[in-house]
Parts: sequence; structure tokens; C-alpha cells
Amino acid sequence: MVVILPVALRRKKNTGMGTFYAKISVGNLHGGGTHETTALVDTGATDSAFPAALLERLHIQPNGGQPISYVTADGSRVICERGQAMLTVAIDDGNSVSGICPVAFWPDESWQCIGATTLQVLMLAVDAPNERLVKVETARRGWAGDIS
Repeated sequence: MVVILPVALRRKKNTGMGTFYAKISVGNLHGGGTHETTALVDTGATDSAFPAALLERLHIQPNGGQPISYVTADGSRVICERGQAMLTVAIDDGNSVSGICPVAFWPDESWQCIGATTLQVLMLAVDAPNERLVKVETARRGWAGDIS
């Protein structure tokens, strides 16, 4: 399987290109330790991705299936294992939302992102002009216009 995954910007400041970061906690499905960090909100990425070493430290296991070939925006391919983690994303109103989401075991420490699948599972929408995530109460099927 090939999944398209844009190359992330590795800076943690606003790049002027509509990208922003959000606070996220990554944890094992069976409890135990969590890791809090910030990650790029990347609607062009299919899966959320975190360094494999971090996921392994949290005892998050790959699903054991065939590794996935992620194609980055520059056309390069990165082969990753895939698993599931408990992700908790902070939203601007002081609340957070949690759920079990697929995660890619990224092979190096250089990159982490919140992908589109996580946004869908947690029913979050991107408010790009205000660089924030907002909770939506209605699930969407395809593009249907305004999210309000």
C-alpha cells in the first residue's frame, strides 16, 4: 500500500504557508506512560506519525502487518510500520479530545505530525485562518461546504 504524506516543515514557528502546530499526548492503549509534545497539523498526511523510538518507549506495538510505503511531497518513499495509539489533542477552548488512532512509526526523530485520519477519528476540523483545531458535532461525508 502507498500512502501520500507531505514533507513536514521542521520549524516550530508559523511558516506563512497555512501550517501550524497543536499540543498532543501520545499513549499506549493499555495505559501507562504518555508523551506530551507539539506536532504539525498536516491535513495532507494520511496518518499521524511519530518517531519509532518514541512509540517503542511507550510500548506501542506495530500491528504486525505489511509495512507501508509513505510517499512524501518531494517524491521520496519512507517505509514505516503502522500501529495504534491513544492520542489526546488539545483544542483552543481549553478542552481536549481523545481516541484510538493509527500511527506511523517514523524511522527518525526529525518529524511528527497529526494526520487527516486522526482529525477524522477525533471529529476535529482545521480552522486555518485562526491556526487552530475545532471540535465538530456532525460527521462529514465528502466536501459539503462550510463546517459551521
